[in-house]
Amino acid sequence: ILKPDVIAPGVDILAANTGYGADPTSTEEFKLDSGTSMACPHVSGLAVLLRKVYPKWSPDAIRSALMTTAYNVDSS
Repeated sequence: ILKPDVIAPGVDILAANTGYGADPTSTEEFKLDSGTSMACPHVSGLAVLLRKVYPKWSPDAIRSALMTTAYNVDSS
């Protein structure tokens, strides 16, 4: 059963894309979009990074890490 276990709020999440395709008359080289669909690639990228660092983790372990880990400040 596929269900959305992890949500990624799109507030203040920016994603860049090319200005080509959606509007063929556009002269913009790049566009910035914000929203929940823009947060999805960020969270997907985090899942890939976790998989690289912890290759033996199951998909459930990665999901658990994403759902239970959060920091307000980057301590590095």
